[in-house]
Amino acid sequence: MTSEENIILIPPGKLRCVITGKLRKDTPEEHVRQRIARSLVEDYGYDPSHIEVEFTIKMGRARKRVDLAIFPPQTEHKQENIKIIIECKRDEVRPTDRDNGVEQLKSYLSACANAKFGMWVGLELQVWEKIISKSGEVEFAEATDIPRFGYEAPQPITFAELVPAQEELIAVFKRAHNYIYGNQGLQKEPAFQELLKLIFCKVYDEENTTTGVMRFFIGNEERRSENGQRRLQKTIEQLFEDVKNKYPYIFKPDEKIHLDNRVLAYVVNELQRFSLLQTKADVKGAAYEQLVGSNLRGDRGEYFTPRNVCDMAVQMAMDTYPHDKQLTLRIIDPACGTGGFLVSVMNIWRSYLEPIQRVKYPNNANEVIKEANRLLKENANAYLTGIDFNPILVRAAQMNLVMHGDGSTNVYHANSLLPPGEWPDDPSNNVRGNIKMGSFDIVVTNPPFGSKISIDDPHILEQFELSKFEMENGTRRVSMPPEQLFIERCLQLLKPGGRLAIVLPDSILSNPGLAFIRRWVLKRARVIASVDLPPVTFEPYTGTQTSVLLLQKKTQEEIAIENELGKPRDYQVFMTTPEAVGHDRRGETLYLRTPEGELIEYETEIKVVRRNTNGEYVTETRRQTVHEKFDQLPEVVRYFKDWVSQLERMRWLNG
Repeated sequence: MTSEENIILIPPGKLRCVITGKLRKDTPEEHVRQRIARSLVEDYGYDPSHIEVEFTIKMGRARKRVDLAIFPPQTEHKQENIKIIIECKRDEVRPTDRDNGVEQLKSYLSACANAKFGMWVGLELQVWEKIISKSGEVEFAEATDIPRFGYEAPQPITFAELVPAQEELIAVFKRAHNYIYGNQGLQKEPAFQELLKLIFCKVYDEENTTTGVMRFFIGNEERRSENGQRRLQKTIEQLFEDVKNKYPYIFKPDEKIHLDNRVLAYVVNELQRFSLLQTKADVKGAAYEQLVGSNLRGDRGEYFTPRNVCDMAVQMAMDTYPHDKQLTLRIIDPACGTGGFLVSVMNIWRSYLEPIQRVKYPNNANEVIKEANRLLKENANAYLTGIDFNPILVRAAQMNLVMHGDGSTNVYHANSLLPPGEWPDDPSNNVRGNIKMGSFDIVVTNPPFGSKISIDDPHILEQFELSKFEMENGTRRVSMPPEQLFIERCLQLLKPGGRLAIVLPDSILSNPGLAFIRRWVLKRARVIASVDLPPVTFEPYTGTQTSVLLLQKKTQEEIAIENELGKPRDYQVFMTTPEAVGHDRRGETLYLRTPEGELIEYETEIKVVRRNTNGEYVTETRRQTVHEKFDQLPEVVRYFKDWVSQLERMRWLNG
């Protein structure tokens, strides 16, 4: 916080308006309006003094209130001076809705003589331009965007005009996906695949354009005409060819974008003004992983791992190593899903690399970012690895890593529980050649779990000691849930002394019938920490009670000594039970509040890194309103770091 004077307390059930600073009722519609209002100020360049909230207009004898009305600077805020009208609806409201759809917006535009552009936001985002024909009749034509401040019409987007996305990126991804799903006749999973291709095209265009108009762009002409949409299709097809050439390990040579021109135009229009590369890692990571998570069915035990759980598990594992070794640790997630744990590793590495470069280049922000990005890419390509059984998630994880700096070449498609000799060894998916047992410093993962997906293949079970541990007469268990086998597979992947941070259902830690697993684990590993996660952690995806277990693999010498002694040596274990993880049972964000239930809001300065027209990185300072999440997992990390830093414990962990 910057100072006491900047703190504002918001009563329960209220939001503070971005435009007026006044309190408004907390409703789904208001959240949409405030997201758009913030974008008008931060992305489009309008001053709050240019904007009115719920401005009353006359329509014959009736009086209506428009959600947001934008006026030219230094003009009286009267109906005849309105330049742009914005209508905001709940996310599920369709543009064809009888009372609240696009026709309502058009009627407002018709009633305002000089209002030329209107934006409607609900299930879709639509922009309309009011055109007066030569005969004086009012007509409406689809437009790509409303004008930015200082312009009378939408302009082609240049590289320097791309803006980092804020929290609205979640809504943008959701609308784009829903539009493909609803208008292309695809199921959710194929719709997600098509959106993923376009995100790749968008990122590629940003990486390879530093001056001039972006290729990933649609203007009014393309949006309104069939020929224009065909031109856009050819441009995007060429971009995708470039993407396939750059990422042959992700896309097959014959893959195409399977979207109608009109659907393609809509998605390009939704994404075009943002810079995904320059968007903060936590913003795009949360938006991207929420998009992927909403497409997981959970029928293979797959559930989205919240970002704060990934961050906590990775940071705790890395904090058990000396700081000077943390950039060269070999790290793998053998059930990587969307790549959340891998991205957390990259974010931590970036937080180490940038301060080092600032010391080297104290007066050159451009060189700091360029060098940090280069080193991060080298690190990720050299030390970071992921495996997943679901090919759709493999591609999703690769895209996630591309957006965060790379390492995408090291994400492989394979069943981690198969015997390693049966892992693929294709040139583009050489799991067998690149992943060796006993070669990793850290394994961090949230394996699929559940009795409905138990492993009963004897060929797989026979390679695991757990399948026969404490069984009579050398018999084996006929089936085991995958999370139990993943414990052993993860320890196999580790070097002696390596660390395992794993999310497990609490049944493994407390169920009397699974005591054999606990006894086996204590023979093979030392428990460093156990974090009992709150029941809401994985909701709304699943209500399974879980913990994060941090283990250290014992050496053969340690196992031999303890076998000779007949018991493991005594040691301390870090244990905690945080109560809050930043969201409730519905998945809605929880914020810190006073005992009276008031939301704590304050303003702070943030540094935003952008690239200019010359492709150079520049740092801008912005004021930003902050609501702190009620999330105790970062506090767990702080306490754990202090616990580990005690001299005797560090010596024990690192031999």
